[in-house]
Amino acid sequence: MVPHMRIEEVINEVLGGASCAVTAIADPQRGEKLVAFYAANGISPQELWDKLNRSDLPKLWIPKRENLHPIDTIPLLGSGKADLKKVKELALEQIQGSV
Repeated sequence: MVPHMRIEEVINEVLGGASCAVTAIADPQRGEKLVAFYAANGISPQELWDKLNRSDLPKLWIPKRENLHPIDTIPLLGSGKADLKKVKELALEQIQGSV
């Protein structure tokens, strides 16, 4: 089990507080695949991936470069918290779109 909140904390630090959400989807080879969405603020997925690799996160916890997706806004619930169900749906759409 990879702690998604810890990954989100590090991404938020890298982004200077911009919002992000991390989810996991099924992966036939590895069991699960981490996918991260972050508020597009001028940082490319490559730059974010490079910075995550220089962080103290274990390499196993860092989403693959192709699984880092900038988006306009993170889907939110009425309470203001991330809508994790919608985030997972977005992740599945991204993966299906790249196949």
